[in-house]
Amino acid sequence: MATWTRRAILALILALIGPFLVDHLYPAYLMIRNHPALIKNVNNFSAHKIALENEIRNCEDVIMDEKAGFVIFSCDAGRDKWNTVMGTFINPTETVGALYSLKYPSLTWSSEPKLHKLQLDGLTPTQLQNLHPLGLGYNAKTNTLYMINHAQSGPTIETFRLNEDTTTATHLQTISHPLLHTPNSLSPISNHELLITNDHKHEIRDHKVKATLETYLAYPGGNVIYLNLLTNETKIVADGIPFANGIVKLNSTHVAVASTTTPSFSIYAINATTHALERSLKVSVPFWIDNLKTDASGALLIAGHAWVPALTKVSKTNHLYDHDGTGKGLPVEGRPRAMSFVAEWDGNREGTVRELYVGGLGEFGTSTSVVRDLGRGVGFVAGLYERGVLMFKV
Repeated sequence: MATWTRRAILALILALIGPFLVDHLYPAYLMIRNHPALIKNVNNFSAHKIALENEIRNCEDVIMDEKAGFVIFSCDAGRDKWNTVMGTFINPTETVGALYSLKYPSLTWSSEPKLHKLQLDGLTPTQLQNLHPLGLGYNAKTNTLYMINHAQSGPTIETFRLNEDTTTATHLQTISHPLLHTPNSLSPISNHELLITNDHKHEIRDHKVKATLETYLAYPGGNVIYLNLLTNETKIVADGIPFANGIVKLNSTHVAVASTTTPSFSIYAINATTHALERSLKVSVPFWIDNLKTDASGALLIAGHAWVPALTKVSKTNHLYDHDGTGKGLPVEGRPRAMSFVAEWDGNREGTVRELYVGGLGEFGTSTSVVRDLGRGVGFVAGLYERGVLMFKV
């Protein structure tokens, strides 16, 4: 065989398997780089503190309305025994989740924030007893709040109208659909349209082995669903995304989508006619991304996990500890902890990912979502298996 032929075949093989190798070797490299004994702690906040640690825990998502000056947290103390993403199915009704609102403009750094448990009017007793909130979305123009709920009966999207004082939300609609089988994160793109990520092709409670392999082999089983609330049109607009997780609208024409198991996010253009997502850029990051947000400057805010083995251990053992001081379970001081990783991207193709908070072992771990108000100089980080929230000065 001629040398040029062998080289051509080799080049073709590398072209075909190159992306696969990158997607699998890079996480392996991060497993070494981010080992707790090797990782470099970073703190680029001007100040930070743990707030509300005696009031809420296990908060997965947070949305912020900078103009109105409030945040809403999606929290679930029951995640210790019911996590349909990571495969914990012990008891779905013993402890359930809730949404909490906080008005922050009048906060002083030395005072404890005043939190309100959001009253969800219109939900049935059965729905309230199976409330396990995950991703949140908010349309400030219509005061519409969207919540992904991982109930025992199956995943749904619940929509609410938020009242002016942000202490009550009136239930509008429950949405379920065969295409929304593993919903994780959502982003409104208009007053009546949503984009929703499915993190897996196989739901772990029905297909444990397949879903686990999908996670650890970074199989591209996730997708993005387009949902029109007026016409009920529901369709796949982006497919083949390994562990599709956070999603956020960047502007009227583009969204960002996180891929947790190929630690990266991608920028997609939204086709104005079909709503299909066309990828224009992929950016690798040195951690496993969870949720994505934006701030008033257009920066992409990214939160996730520094080292997966620690997060997995927390998810499998957190239910063994006495978090509520009942005397049942192991002393909470001995619970396993996992690190946080919070970063930002300026939105430029040539831009870099800037680390904001890395580590936090024993302080604030398992970061999943970050928001900030640049004008008021304050921000918040939510932690999947953490007490309270991390409040910081920009």
